[in-house]
Amino acid sequence: MPSDRIRLSVAEAREHAERAMRGIGYDAEEACILADHAIDAALCGYEYSGLAKLLNIPEHRRFKQPRRTMRVLRETEVSVLYDGGNNVGMLVMYRAARAAIAKAATHGFAIVGVSDSWMSGRSAYYVEMIAKADLIGFHTAASGRAVAPPGGRRPALGTNPIAFGMPSARGPIVFDMGTSAFMGTDLSYRERMGQRYRTG
Repeated sequence: MPSDRIRLSVAEAREHAERAMRGIGYDAEEACILADHAIDAALCGYEYSGLAKLLNIPEHRRFKQPRRTMRVLRETEVSVLYDGGNNVGMLVMYRAARAAIAKAATHGFAIVGVSDSWMSGRSAYYVEMIAKADLIGFHTAASGRAVAPPGGRRPALGTNPIAFGMPSARGPIVFDMGTSAFMGTDLSYRERMGQRYRTG
């Protein structure tokens, strides 16, 4: 293992991550949710979406803009639309997934939408939450045009548009699709680390 790498236990990683998130203004519950998302990604083998992902939060252009409490815009027994209040998507989507689970557990079906949030993280995280609740989950995410479709010359797709999760006898089955050779977060990570990357 290279000498410039640091090994952390899960407990140590959680402590560092939560302290860092509290240090930039998140409360204890928010810091716990953000840390869990990053640690889960790291344990799944996505280093760029692990603790390094948390560095992207205070660097994001919307981080310094005012945050509001997430609130319901419209709601029915089987649906809810949230205003994310300019909160980081990893918090907003966590709460939206919990709402979807609660509604679907009661009614057998739910649709949840979110507006005004940014950087939702790994879609697999949310559909796995739903699958662990013995439900089938679909997550789609809007994003800027970054990837040209096959045969295309201009960007038309985001890098991480859709994910599915479903329960099985062996545990959740999760499919989280990317459309590019590198996810946007992976590119940011490689740039931060000064690594070269080739797309061909």
